[in-house]
Amino acid sequence: MMSIYDKLGAKTAGIKARNVEKPAEKAPRSAPGMFLNATQRLDAAEARVEELEVKLKEAEASGTREIALDQLHEVGGRRRKLTEQQYNELKENLRNNPLVTPITVRKRAEGGFEIVSGNNRVEVFRELGRTSIPAALLESDDDQAEINAFYANLLQPDLPDFEKFLGFKKIIAKHPDLTHAQVAEGAGVSRSFVTQLMAFDDLPSDAITILNDRPEALGANAAQDLAGLAKKGRAEQVVRAIARLAAGEIDQARAVREAAVDIIAKAGAAKPEPIRIKIGRATYCAIQRADKVLRIQFQSAEEAEAVQDAIREVLERRAMQTK
Repeated sequence: MMSIYDKLGAKTAGIKARNVEKPAEKAPRSAPGMFLNATQRLDAAEARVEELEVKLKEAEASGTREIALDQLHEVGGRRRKLTEQQYNELKENLRNNPLVTPITVRKRAEGGFEIVSGNNRVEVFRELGRTSIPAALLESDDDQAEINAFYANLLQPDLPDFEKFLGFKKIIAKHPDLTHAQVAEGAGVSRSFVTQLMAFDDLPSDAITILNDRPEALGANAAQDLAGLAKKGRAEQVVRAIARLAAGEIDQARAVREAAVDIIAKAGAAKPEPIRIKIGRATYCAIQRADKVLRIQFQSAEEAEAVQDAIREVLERRAMQTK
């Protein structure tokens, strides 16, 4: 024969937990009340355990975890260069908001983790006095880690074209058998874009040195134009134009125009002053030469017409003497 506790247990077995932690409620004193309260608490605890297990499995599946900052190590060449303004904006964002995108890391043989992408976020967390950061754990070899780090930065819309070039150049150097089309397919960009970026490689070494410090100064379109000029023997003009561009003195279009002109010859050729023929204090006409062009300007159209025949006779005699 079932006891009263067994009967109550059978009747309440399907009852889901409710929030019973109400300050105004008094703890049950009767045996049935105590049993019902215990059952409700047990169901609530089991539901909470199930919820935590689901979250734990999701975290394990995604490889995301909290990792102590003192366990993270930076690999040279992976940190994305930010301007002072960009870095400060990132810092203020993370000061006031949670990290939406976890960093990516992989385990080191000697212990700890190496940062694949997210070096700036880690640095900001350190400056803000944080002790850990959400991270996604990747399983990859050294080569794939470098590629993953580059592709993570490539997705950033404000990544300078020069840094994109450096990333693609590193991939091509490690896999010289890959064509631009294959590299582009792996990155999810067009082949022509990769080819255009690789024009940076045709710039003079002094120009590359400048761009290493100011990667945002020059875009791929202008780089392609300047690289073409460098191939035509205007390397010095290209370096000079890029230096002025990096200093903020000119824009990219002006840099290409200046590199296309022999600046030294242009600066050395002073513009000739016009020769003025006077009648007393008044100017009768002005003569000015620009390379192969001789220009004579009269004060009136009638005088120009009247002198035209005389000028023709002079030129005809000159032509006969030259002949």
